[in-house]
Parts: sequence; C-alpha cells; structure tokens
Amino acid sequence: MNERRRWAGLRSMTVPPQLRLRRPSWRGQLRLLAVACIATGLSLILTIAYKVWDPGADRVQQGLATQLNQQWRQHPVATHTVQPIRLVNGKPFAFLRIPALGAKWRFTVVEGSNLAQLSLGPGHVPGTQLPGEPGNFAVAAHDITAGNPFLHLANLRRGASIYVTTVNGTYKYRVLSESVVRYTDVGVLDPVPGHPGQRTAGQFITLISCTPVTLAFTPWRVVVIGTLAGSPARSQLPAG
Repeated sequence: MNERRRWAGLRSMTVPPQLRLRRPSWRGQLRLLAVACIATGLSLILTIAYKVWDPGADRVQQGLATQLNQQWRQHPVATHTVQPIRLVNGKPFAFLRIPALGAKWRFTVVEGSNLAQLSLGPGHVPGTQLPGEPGNFAVAAHDITAGNPFLHLANLRRGASIYVTTVNGTYKYRVLSESVVRYTDVGVLDPVPGHPGQRTAGQFITLISCTPVTLAFTPWRVVVIGTLAGSPARSQLPAG
C-alpha cells in the first residue's frame, strides 16, 4: 500500500518549467535546417575542391616521368634505328607538351583510356596509332582530377603546337580544329578523324576530354585534332 502511494505521489509531482522538454519552435526548426544545409554545402564544396586540387597528382606524374626516363636510359636508341614501343596498360611511354596551356604544362602519357588509366593522367586510346605513324594517335584525359590535364583543352586554336616525345624523339603537331561531339561519336578515332573508312598516309593527333567541366557524367566531348608538322631525326634522343 505504501509503495502505491509513493508512485502516485511521484506522478502527481509538478515538473519545474526550466526542466520541461519543449518542442523547438518553427523558427528553431528552420535554424537547424539552415545549419544542416550549410554544413552539407560546405562539405560538398570542400570535397570538390580537394578532387580538383588533387594534391597527389603531381607525385603520380613525377613517378611516371622518372620511370619513363629510367627506361629510356636503360635502352638507348641506336643511331639511325627506330625502337619499337611496347605498350602496357597503365604504363608510361610518352610525354605530351602543349605550350599554349602553360609554359610548364607537361604530362606523361600512359597506355589505356579506362578510368584506372585516366586517374594517372592522359591515356592513349587503344587501337589508335602511335606518335609519328600514319593514322590517328588519340589521347584522352580528364578535364578535372588527375592534375586537370585537359581543363583548358577547348582554348586551343588552329596553329597551336603539340609536342609528343617518345623513345624515338619528339614529334611536333599543329592544331587543325576544335569541336564538341557526342560521346558516342567514335568517328573521331578513325585513321582520318571524322571520316570513317577513309584511308590515309597522313599523321594525326586527336585530344579528347569531357565538356562542360563537371564531376558528373556528361554526354559531350571536346575534341582537338592536329596534324604532324615535324618528325625527329632517327638519331635524335628524346628530351625527357
């Protein structure tokens, strides 16, 4: 009986106002929502900024450049001979330099154009030709992330120089055109870019990246096409 009275007394006790739980007002709820939105937005901005900055990209490129230079030193080219280039997915085989994109703009090109390879830098599209060969040497790269190699690709204009250095020397190309195509337009990879089935003795380069600049999927590609303007002497050593 005494136990029942004790519980009844507890239930009848009045809770002091300062200890009562109050539901937040609609203004308070709006403040909480605003704070949550701001925090989410800042987190998204910081994530994007980190991916664009990509502090590890320089280290990756330096490692690839060192690897390629060591490979060339171990297998020097004999005078008046052209050394075959052995392509291995994800491995470097050339340097790409475009002065119009910056005095220090230079990237190591690896074999392959899947996401794994493009996370390293520019990648040679398998099935297309090699630098200096008749046909089309196609290179794809991200606009942002992986060092942002092709961020300003659309700024290249007719006549701009593109240099590709392999174990056999440096090939100079001149830009012919810049255009935007659907990602399904694989004709830009043909031996004569944009002319399926046409045979050629010419040497072309095609640079490809996503457009507009975004971290999400976009169905459009910016395409820059150039033609060979100068080949190295066979005895010329590459300037790595």
